[in-house]
Amino acid sequence: MDNESVLKKIEELMRQRGYTKYKLAKLSGISKSTVTTIFNKRSTVSLYNLSQICRAFGLTLSEFFAMLEGKSEEKMIQDFPLEWWSSLPPEKRRQVTTIMRTIAELDLRGR
Repeated sequence: MDNESVLKKIEELMRQRGYTKYKLAKLSGISKSTVTTIFNKRSTVSLYNLSQICRAFGLTLSEFFAMLEGKSEEKMIQDFPLEWWSSLPPEKRRQVTTIMRTIAELDLRGR
């Protein structure tokens, strides 16, 4: 993933949400001058600044990168457990299964 792709995605998200550079700076906690420098000079976005920007959009870094790869939110939700399941030790798998069953039972009771 190159920096230009990251900047274009941030600009796209800003347009979608009606954010100005000033609003992005305010919501992310990054100085307005840093935000301006990032976009005007097309400078590399640090991981810290990107995480702050993602927070301003209500996204995690993994959600942002998945968007860059063209994955839909539904696809991210479907893929997430499968990507990590095989790396979990048996005890963690049991814990995750218990959590999922509990959530499903609570959801059914709530209907």
